[in-house]
Amino acid sequence: MSVLYLIEPQCIVHREGERLVVKKGGDVLHSVHIFKIEQVVVAGNATLTTPVIKTLLYNEIDTVFVTMAGRYCGRLQSPEGKNIVLRKAHFMRHADNEFALNFIKSVVKGKLRNQRTVLARIQKNQKNLDMTIPLKKLSLIENDIEKAQNIDEIRGHEGFAASIYFPEWGKGLKADGISFSTRQRRPPKDPVNALLSLGYTFLLHAVSRSVDICGLDPYLGFLHTIEYGRPSLVLDLMEEWRPALIDSLVMSVFNLGVITKDDFMEYIEEDEEKLEDKTSKSGLRLNNGGWRKFVAQYERKLSDEITSHLDGLKRDYRNTILSQARHFVQYVKGETDGYLPYLIK
Repeated sequence: MSVLYLIEPQCIVHREGERLVVKKGGDVLHSVHIFKIEQVVVAGNATLTTPVIKTLLYNEIDTVFVTMAGRYCGRLQSPEGKNIVLRKAHFMRHADNEFALNFIKSVVKGKLRNQRTVLARIQKNQKNLDMTIPLKKLSLIENDIEKAQNIDEIRGHEGFAASIYFPEWGKGLKADGISFSTRQRRPPKDPVNALLSLGYTFLLHAVSRSVDICGLDPYLGFLHTIEYGRPSLVLDLMEEWRPALIDSLVMSVFNLGVITKDDFMEYIEEDEEKLEDKTSKSGLRLNNGGWRKFVAQYERKLSDEITSHLDGLKRDYRNTILSQARHFVQYVKGETDGYLPYLIK
């Protein structure tokens, strides 16, 4: 199974028999069997014909629309899952303060543990960096999270951990002309923030697909507050994967020279069809060539096999993310005593 990324401007996707064919100006850019497609990501100004849209819906192929800057626009989605019993249990668990607190503690501690592992790897690979103090601080914050009495307290600890982690993580970047000091999102002003934002958007889609497959309500989260249109549960289940997948990948593509500062371009948010806010905000995003390179590296990363901490079986990252969502379902249904986040080995 594969993900079809539509990056080429003004391309048109047609259905021809049992294949989707991507064309531009009469030229065929790409052709793929429908049964091989797991997800479609539409970036920029690609056009899907009506037969293609119907095919994607009929085959329950998740189709995501994003800007070239990586901002999520929406998705073409088949009808919601029919497992109302699971959704009811999910809602009941949301009203259970003890369940919510225990789940959030597990999620945030898992994220912090993975952040510590990432920093420890940076220290191991770059002998001139001493991560002893930040690693100790993150360990103490993890202990504080375990003792926390409410969710707001945990959110405060998580924010403090981020303020420690990201500046130290940025010290691991070795590529010429690439530096990072703090996380900046809307819009990102430097290559590292731009790539982190795009990577997190890709991760959001992967986790969202898993949540949909499991029949959970993506909008009913625990750590992330409930707001109109916010997929709070998806954001919850993303946390353990941010350092494990995206932070590690972004550092790797810069340090190996796969992505350079020449792969980025300036953009204005109005050009990205952000209609609700007409103030022009300039930022940085990957150009088309950079997109293709990063997509290739991201998909290669997701195909790497890892050993599951739940059953000891080897799966690629995409299926391990799905396995974690199913593990959460077991926790909701009371079939397991707690939620065990994925931890980097």
